Amino acid sequence: MFRRVLSYDTARKAEIRCITGDLNRLVAEVGVDNGTLLVYSLHTTLGLFIQEAAEPMLCQDFIEYLTGAVHDDGREYHHSCALHPSGTCEEDRYNAPSHVRQMLTNQNLVVDVQGGQMALGRWQDVALFELDGP
Repeated sequence: MFRRVLSYDTARKAEIRCITGDLNRLVAEVGVDNGTLLVYSLHTTLGLFIQEAAEPMLCQDFIEYLTGAVHDDGREYHHSCALHPSGTCEEDRYNAPSHVRQMLTNQNLVVDVQGGQMALGRWQDVALFELDGP
């Protein structure tokens, strides 16, 4: 068993980034030949998914779908960063839509590892979905 934390910087409010290569390199680095890989997000507005993430127009469709499914005006929601019990917000942000969108994606993934790499279908990639960047 091993644990590694991968960190990514994003450039846009909504962004999809393929991380299949990074995960396969990590699996190879630690020498796992066969097993199970658990991938999870430590960020409350970042989703994970397995999909055809190398196709940019399909990724744009995912972004537009979630944006359309969850209204973008954060003032329509109860959550306000300024009301967070931690008191750590430096500015008042209405990012409840990003939290709701994350609930429609995955917080974690379980992926089979065979022959030293993730066992994915021909067109499948593991991707992160930033919903409230950068």
